[in-house]
Amino acid sequence: MSAMCEVPVEVVDEMDRIEARVAFLSDVFQVVSERPEDDLALSRKGLEGLFYWTHDLENMLRHLNELANPQ
Repeated sequence: MSAMCEVPVEVVDEMDRIEARVAFLSDVFQVVSERPEDDLALSRKGLEGLFYWTHDLENMLRHLNELANPQ
């Protein structure tokens, strides 16, 4: 994809949603990092949720890449 190509509207619309999800993760990790060392930051279920959250973000980015670079 060249820098001069047109980006589909669907990609532009979805980028804001992805940015919000990433900003949320950033905020969560900021809060978690401020907890005392002897306090467990995330439960097992919380870590599993983080896995699914990042997996969903990966799928969203892959879909946007396919929209932006149809082959």
